[in-house]
Amino acid sequence: MKRTFWIWLVLFGWFTALGPGEAFEGKPNVILIVLDDLGYHDLGIQGSEDVKSPNIDKLATDGVRFTDGYAPHHFCGPSRSGLFSGTYPFRIGAAFNAPKDYWDKTVGLPLDVEILPQTMKKAGYRTYCVGKWHLGHTADHHPKNRGFDGFFGFLGGSWNYTLSEIYDEELDDFDYMYRGFQRVEGITYATDDFTDAAISYISKSRRLEEPFFLYLAYNAPHAPFTAKISDLDLSIPEDRIQHVGMITAVDRGVRRIRAYLEQIGLTEETLIIFSNDNGGHADGANNEPLKSFKSSYRDGGLRVPWFLTWPGVIDREQTFSCAVTHLDIYPTLQNLAQVPLDDRNPALVGVDLMPFIKKVGEDDPVNSGHPHSFIAFGGPDDEGISRGVLREGPWKLLVSRDGVTPPKLYNLVADIGEKTNLAGVYPIKTARMLNDWREWNRDNIPPVYARERAPNPLRLELSVVENKLTTTPGFPISFQATGSSTEGESVDYYWETFVPSRIYAANFRDVWTKGVTSTGRRQSSIAITYPFAGDYIVRVNIETERWVLWKDVQIEVTSD
Repeated sequence: MKRTFWIWLVLFGWFTALGPGEAFEGKPNVILIVLDDLGYHDLGIQGSEDVKSPNIDKLATDGVRFTDGYAPHHFCGPSRSGLFSGTYPFRIGAAFNAPKDYWDKTVGLPLDVEILPQTMKKAGYRTYCVGKWHLGHTADHHPKNRGFDGFFGFLGGSWNYTLSEIYDEELDDFDYMYRGFQRVEGITYATDDFTDAAISYISKSRRLEEPFFLYLAYNAPHAPFTAKISDLDLSIPEDRIQHVGMITAVDRGVRRIRAYLEQIGLTEETLIIFSNDNGGHADGANNEPLKSFKSSYRDGGLRVPWFLTWPGVIDREQTFSCAVTHLDIYPTLQNLAQVPLDDRNPALVGVDLMPFIKKVGEDDPVNSGHPHSFIAFGGPDDEGISRGVLREGPWKLLVSRDGVTPPKLYNLVADIGEKTNLAGVYPIKTARMLNDWREWNRDNIPPVYARERAPNPLRLELSVVENKLTTTPGFPISFQATGSSTEGESVDYYWETFVPSRIYAANFRDVWTKGVTSTGRRQSSIAITYPFAGDYIVRVNIETERWVLWKDVQIEVTSD
């Protein structure tokens, strides 16, 4: 009885905090777990016969399972852009996966958009990113420059699970695993390494006595399909065995994380959100009973497993069957983080889901209605043709090529597999929903960046005055840069100098060795004086509003 009374007091304070009243003291820790290409049917709790996922399943039974939960898009990059921005991917031009590009600042989640980790950081959280990023490669797009205090993972869209670096044949370049700005060696199996990093960050935040927001983006079960031998179930058919084994590794990670939270006494202070970035892939995932796979606007490309667990606050074994979207995660966490009303992100389009979820000690949720009158997807491609979906209650309108191909209408309650097109049976409903989708689509914009890298228009030459590559401590050495843009823009100069071991960090932020002085760092020429002997790299960066380019020269400072 006393426990129920105390819970009611906490919940009353929490709901007051979400309105004009004063906030309660505690803020929940948040672990947001996002898998990559998991099938809708690929968990035991989702009905799978061959996937054993007891620890992930327990996340669902310990809280609420959203049966009609949708990702913002049907493939990786735009979906994550929607999750982090809290708005429709096509509202911000994030229509494509960001190609690998260190020079073009438009390639990735737009830099002028406030994103979830920045908001959580403002609210006093320690923020950590583990795993797959896939939201841009430039220095400004790096997770540590977009609101995260710590980062362990990779920047691109996929990773070989047992390697620390991967050669990119197309670009004749390497991709790397990073800790912060530094490259990491010694990767064992990425899924297990990501779990290790997650636990390490939780431990660090606990020592700092600050609430934490942990984004744990496992790349499993995305290709390349590489399971540990010990995770393989030999009774599973060949076309599924690797895929299922990779899920087993994630399930082990979930068990370890929850066990650690229990060990340090943070179970009831931690909200865990578990989901997937888009529908399962066609090479082994199971999306039954949904139609199609990743990269499709059918529900098999958009609807995802999604659970929310907060022991002691959220009541157990709930099933929520109204349509919800990952765009609801940002406003939900913004409220739980008690961000002041005048400092909240005004661009969010989702809703706070907590009032729709039954709490411990409640007979019913605070709000028993539908979170959304409709949810929508899609927008214009680089050819100006719009595609997308409108989901309204049980009805789904599929717009394949607006103005070119007639739309299709499905009743997902009666026909979850989208087998029977009802557009001809309900022409008035079809026309109305199409008009609603077009009205919604008016605010979407064409892609900000292309599928492929654009050529860099910047040109840069770097020279050492009098070809002098050596100097002694206390004697300046001079450098001259000549930069230009074929697009006619003026360029800005930024100089760095550092020891060779810091070259990886210099790729992502300004690095200047302590004690080194110069005549300036923002002109086309510079004189640098080193107090100590050693090898150094001098780098000049040139930059316009969109483009970045740099060049290096190595010098020697001798004591002779």
